[in-house]
Amino acid sequence: SPLDLSIGYSNRGIYFKGSAGIEIKLPIHVSLGPLEISAITIALKIENRKIPISTTANFKAELGPLTVVVEDIGASLTLNFPENGGGNMGPFDLSFGFKPPKGLGLSVNAGAVTGGGYLYFDFEKEEYAGVLELTIAGFISVKAIGLINTKMPDGSKGFSLLMIITAEFNPPFQLGFG
Repeated sequence: SPLDLSIGYSNRGIYFKGSAGIEIKLPIHVSLGPLEISAITIALKIENRKIPISTTANFKAELGPLTVVVEDIGASLTLNFPENGGGNMGPFDLSFGFKPPKGLGLSVNAGAVTGGGYLYFDFEKEEYAGVLELTIAGFISVKAIGLINTKMPDGSKGFSLLMIITAEFNPPFQLGFG
């Protein structure tokens, strides 16, 4: 539970600025056929003029040789107190929204093809990451790592990309063929 608080004085008098929040993750492990809900997260923050509340869940589904994991997908409710006092609920503004997932994983064990990967999303920081490892017929193993940032550390727009891709062969062979 983070806490960021500042107190100041201006020509209008003393003011308070900051934010606080609490997040609770509850492991529940409820199975609904091939779908399992492994955890529910409830988060409440208090920011300058708004109070966002979100509820998310972690899902896992097994469909034959595929296993899919979705991390922290859910809904959000934001209570906003506009400075002019006019909102859609009288003195405050209430909005609902979809909370996109933080991550998505996939693994496959289909005889000739085994492996998996994971994609990570941070929409506030505009950071994205992914890893992949697949082995095909025991002959070739492909691994990939990627990182993308679309916001610079100072908050301005920018772009940074890192990708690493490797391939391993079994049995190994010389690329120049002697």
